[in-house]
Amino acid sequence: MDIQKNWNQYREKHYEIVFMRYIAEQTPYRVIRKLGYGSYGITYLLEDRKSEKKVVMKRLRARGKKKRKIRNHFFFEIATLQHLAEESFPKVFCGGQIEDIPFYIMEYMDGQTFEELIFQENKPFTINESLKIVEELFEIVSKIHKAGYAHRDLRIPNILSVDGKLRIIDFGLAVPLQKEDKQLWRHPKRLKTPQSDLYAIGHFLLFLLYSTYHPTEPKERSWQEELKLPFDIENFIERLLGIKEIFQNIPEAQNKLSQIRNHSIQASRAM
Repeated sequence: MDIQKNWNQYREKHYEIVFMRYIAEQTPYRVIRKLGYGSYGITYLLEDRKSEKKVVMKRLRARGKKKRKIRNHFFFEIATLQHLAEESFPKVFCGGQIEDIPFYIMEYMDGQTFEELIFQENKPFTINESLKIVEELFEIVSKIHKAGYAHRDLRIPNILSVDGKLRIIDFGLAVPLQKEDKQLWRHPKRLKTPQSDLYAIGHFLLFLLYSTYHPTEPKERSWQEELKLPFDIENFIERLLGIKEIFQNIPEAQNKLSQIRNHSIQASRAM
């Protein structure tokens, strides 16, 4: 076990050196820092030595070099971004392979993740602000679904605010979208249907709403008890999470959210 671990570490270090040399000698970029280290890929922030324009390079980790399924999924990730080719997602500039390790260079989304906004800047989001953000998120995710994909990783580190607009990154878990998933026993996150992304959006919304929550007692309670949301909003989240009858697709959830927001606006005007 230790021998295998040491060998994997050695290989990863080897490819790190190989890619650093490639960037320095054969590209116009320099490495600023390592951005992320996932199960199958590693990302780096690069900067053009002349223009100072930043880009992101993602490469496959050494452990996936000879695993066809992992390699194919990495190429699928690139193809998905190339197919989407829309400002809400990173644009792919180029790609290739070095010592049989595939990589690609893409647009750098210069903004803040909601993980940074919530946990580093302690930015609070009101109920109305949270619903408005989710409304915009629905619009973007609907583009992914219409193109035939499920993202399956809509977490706060992968949703950014760039100049006041939402952007989505990291398509490493994306799959072809299915209308139905026969393996209904699977956790919602692992489904290949719209429900996977709807479930993730439900959790994303809870993160936003918890940004203004301050516990009044040490005992942890359910989110329903802690947040004490209006009934229609609580019911909406429960449907996103599959606690109650889950929405079948993004348009159905969008329609429900529009009803909630319109009702809220009318109620505020009547006061």
